[in-house]
Amino acid sequence: MNLYLVRHGIAQPLGQKNDFADESRALTAQGRDRMREVAKGIRKLGIRLDLIITSPLARAVETAQIIAETLGLDETMVEFSDNLAPGGSFDELFAEIKQQKRTESLALVGHQPSIGSLAGRIIAGDSSLALPLKKGGMCCINITETVPSYRGNLVWALTPKQLRLIGKA
Repeated sequence: MNLYLVRHGIAQPLGQKNDFADESRALTAQGRDRMREVAKGIRKLGIRLDLIITSPLARAVETAQIIAETLGLDETMVEFSDNLAPGGSFDELFAEIKQQKRTESLALVGHQPSIGSLAGRIIAGDSSLALPLKKGGMCCINITETVPSYRGNLVWALTPKQLRLIGKA
């Protein structure tokens, strides 16, 4: 299985149009525009997703929706997991992923530092070895084992700028 980890796009700062609630922070206009360009890069790479699982926080949901729309996925192919929100449980997230049948290509949309720590846990078995993903950045991990835990190899990691350039090529 290929697992794609995506950090949400550029979001409004705390306290701006969201009543100081972190969960309500939406993407900025620039964040939406850049994520559309990033998603075009994802499409140009030939990535076909079976499912997107996203944090329920507004900025991650918007990011997932932009990717799904650009790749031509219907909204039933986007699911939510509290385990991708800040403070979520990796073990519970892995259990959720294991419940997905016939999923060969899965994207997880989340937040730093947890999405980078998730990459570290899968690649190196140590969540303290976090992969630094920029807002709108993405990596691909080829999952090689799921028992006793998820393990895999980093195939590539791309910055949002690289993905945008691929989308324009």
